Amino acid sequence: MSRRAALAAGAAALATACTSTRPQAGPSKVPEGPVRTDTAPLERRFPLLGPLSDAHWLGYDLVAGNDGRSVPGPSDIRVVGVAALAAGGVAGLTAHRDFRPARLPVFPDRLAALLPADARWVRSDSFDAEITADLYSGSFFLSKARGLVCFDSVNPVAAAPSP
Repeated sequence: MSRRAALAAGAAALATACTSTRPQAGPSKVPEGPVRTDTAPLERRFPLLGPLSDAHWLGYDLVAGNDGRSVPGPSDIRVVGVAALAAGGVAGLTAHRDFRPARLPVFPDRLAALLPADARWVRSDSFDAEITADLYSGSFFLSKARGLVCFDSVNPVAAAPSP
């Protein structure tokens, strides 16, 4: 084999090895299990949203198979769902921020069925950065008409307790 062919083969192998094999989040990759309805874990991770109610959400390992088993090593946990904000919550959050109309990402089927068809969603990059403190990835969509928040995050951390 010529030196050029060997280098090309090595580069192809390296590119293949460095390509992420993480499955894309979507309905077929979500392990079975109940939809969670507790709000305390969400309120700890997303305190800027205030008190939440009527929550429906999932938290699952993005690299686990459909049987729920994980591979050894660090895991990426997707936390995705919808919840109702306190009365006037959406107006308070959107008052001094640049929110724009937005489309929701693909939600797992079990959650997508719970989303109102008539909700008009808005999103703000600066609001996302404020909630996540740039510590993890996350997108937050608000519906003024419905008083709802949809969230889609990976590895959200609980906010540090106040002194």
